[in-house]
Amino acid sequence: MDNRLHESIFLELQKGILKGKYPPGSRFPSERDLARRYNVSRSTIREAMGKLAKSGLVETRPQSGTYVSEYQTKASLDLLIEIMQRGGEVDSDILLSLMETRSVIELHAARVALENFSPDDIDYLKKIVTDEKANAENPELIAECDYALHQFIMQKSGNFVIQLIFNSFKPVYRFYTGYFFSMPGSIKKTIQQHEAFVRFAELKNMPAAVEKLAEALDYGKNRVVETLGIRHERKMIRLVAGI
Repeated sequence: MDNRLHESIFLELQKGILKGKYPPGSRFPSERDLARRYNVSRSTIREAMGKLAKSGLVETRPQSGTYVSEYQTKASLDLLIEIMQRGGEVDSDILLSLMETRSVIELHAARVALENFSPDDIDYLKKIVTDEKANAENPELIAECDYALHQFIMQKSGNFVIQLIFNSFKPVYRFYTGYFFSMPGSIKKTIQQHEAFVRFAELKNMPAAVEKLAEALDYGKNRVVETLGIRHERKMIRLVAGI
């Protein structure tokens, strides 16, 4: 069996569900109908359907057929991670939700991390800022430095679950930063915010450090939201890992 074939069918069906083509609670096309539509064997469709079921998007009811599940209330974090990791098309609403969730998680992580920062940790953060200044004309390297700084905050929180969630969203994060740092003025502003965060962290001024981090997160989110017109019109954003 061609794994790429059932994977591409799975992705197309998944996108159809998430975009509302197949609403929650509706009966899903049968294996036979899907096999005819895609001109493939039923075993290929069965593989694709198995992935949909594993993701929590469809459910089989005995002697009734397959239905789209109420995935918004039943699906687990595995569904979101799978969407983010594959680097496919993601609706802008999901990106906005991710940015909002990231802010909540990271600000909590920062409050804990600031209590744990050692002089060596502060030196590491200073080096990141120094590298940012030295590469201010290179958006790709700035994105790498930015990721390193925020990942370090998550790591120093000591919360393993927070670290795993942040790591899982890396493809989206790298798209977000790659897009953001292509905007005029964003690199200069971000470096200033990072520098201020590190300075307040070194001074043990936790409220000011958290406030500066919140400012940086809001600045990035608001610029992306404004540029993409999120919540005003629906757009599809292609997520590309490693931008």
